[in-house]
Amino acid sequence: MNYRNKFLLIVLSAFFVFYAVVGGLLGRTSAKEGAYTQLSIFNEVLSKIRNSYVEDPNLSEVMHGALRGLLESLDPYSTYLTADEYSRYKKHKTNGNGDIGLELSKEKILGYVYIIHPIEGGPAERAGLKAGDVIESIEEVSTRDISLVQAGYLLTGNIGSPVKLKILRRGKTEPLEVTAKRDQVKVPPIKTTLIEGRIGYLKIYRFTPGISEEVRAKLQHLTKSGAGKIIVDLRHCAGDEFEEAVRVANLFLDHGVITYTQGQKSPKKEFVADPSKAICKSPLVILQNYGSASAAEIVSAAIKENRRGEIVGVRSFGKASLQKLIPLENDSAILISIAKFYSQSGKVIQNNGITPDYEVRDGVDAFQGDVDSEDEEDVQRENAPGTNKPASQEDLQLKKAIELLSSPTSESQKAA
Repeated sequence: MNYRNKFLLIVLSAFFVFYAVVGGLLGRTSAKEGAYTQLSIFNEVLSKIRNSYVEDPNLSEVMHGALRGLLESLDPYSTYLTADEYSRYKKHKTNGNGDIGLELSKEKILGYVYIIHPIEGGPAERAGLKAGDVIESIEEVSTRDISLVQAGYLLTGNIGSPVKLKILRRGKTEPLEVTAKRDQVKVPPIKTTLIEGRIGYLKIYRFTPGISEEVRAKLQHLTKSGAGKIIVDLRHCAGDEFEEAVRVANLFLDHGVITYTQGQKSPKKEFVADPSKAICKSPLVILQNYGSASAAEIVSAAIKENRRGEIVGVRSFGKASLQKLIPLENDSAILISIAKFYSQSGKVIQNNGITPDYEVRDGVDAFQGDVDSEDEEDVQRENAPGTNKPASQEDLQLKKAIELLSSPTSESQKAA
C-alpha cells in the first residue's frame, strides 16, 4: 500500500472513530441513536476501504492507526498500545539500560515529537540537542507516526549504542542529522551557592524520588551559612514525581492549597500545605523558563498563587496531568489522561503553563518569540552545542532575581 495513501487512510479512520465516540457521548438528545449512526458510517467507510481501495488493505494496521489517532487527538500523553506494545510496556517501558535524556512532548500542528529540554549533562545535551528542537525522525522512523511511548522506546537501548535523529531547528533551513550515544542518564545533584554572601541559590535539575528531602537539607545548610533570601532555579526542570513537588512547595508554605487534581471521573483532590513541614520563611524568587514542566510547574503555581514569592522568567511549558493504563480485552491497552493539575485559584496548568510575575527572556527562551534571522544566528553562535546556558554571558533572569531580593521592599517580605 502506498505510504501516503495509508497515512491518509489512517487519519480518515481516526476522524470517524473520534467523531463517532465523542459525538455520541456529547449528544444531549438521542445520544445512543447518534452514536449508532456515526458508528454505522465508520463501518461503511471501512467496508468501502476493504472493497474499493486500490490495494488489499491491512485492516488491522488501519484500525490500530485509527485507535491511536483517536487517543492522541485528546492530548499527546494518551495513546493506544497494541498487544505487543502493551506487553513490552508492562515489562520495562524501555528498550535497554541506555537512554539519551530528553523530556518530550508532541508538537501540536504537525504532530512531531518535540524536545521540552535535554537533561543537563546527558547524552542528548552532549550531542547538541536543544530545548525547542523538533525530532522529525528517530532511526528513520517519522515521529508523526508514533506515540510518545514508542518514541521513548526507540530512544532507549544498550549503553554505548548510537541513535540517529533528524532534527528541525528554528533558523535552520535544512534538517540536522544528529547521532547521540546512549548512556546511563544521571541527573545532576542539587546545586547550591551563596550569592553576595546573603542570597541562597538552589538549582533543581529534575524531580526524582526523594528529591524533597534533599532540598530540605540543602535549604537548611544555606540558612545556616547565612542565606536570608532564597532563589530556587527550576529552569529546564521537569519530572513526573508530583508528590515530591508538593513536598518541595510545602517547605516554603505554612498554609494554603498547593495544587489539586480533577477529572471527568476523578473527584477533586486537594494538596494542602502542612504547617509543620514548612522550614523557610525567607523572601523567595523562583526562576522558570519554557523548559520548566510537570512537577516544576506545581511548585511555581503554589508559590505564585499563595503570594509566597515572585516568579521570574517566561511562561512554563504546560504539562501537568495524570495518566492511567487501562487493559483491553484483546490484550491491548490504552494509556489515557484521567485528571489535570490545577492551581489554587482553579487555573489548569496543562497547555497553559505558569505565567511569571516578571517576564525576562534569556538564552534558549528566545525561540518562543519573534526574533529576526540575525538575532537567531547570534543565539546559535553564543549558545554552543551541548549547553543549555543563556545566549549572553550574563544570566538576565538570575540578575533580575537578585535585583528583586536586593530591593528595600524585599527586606520586609514575609511568608504568606
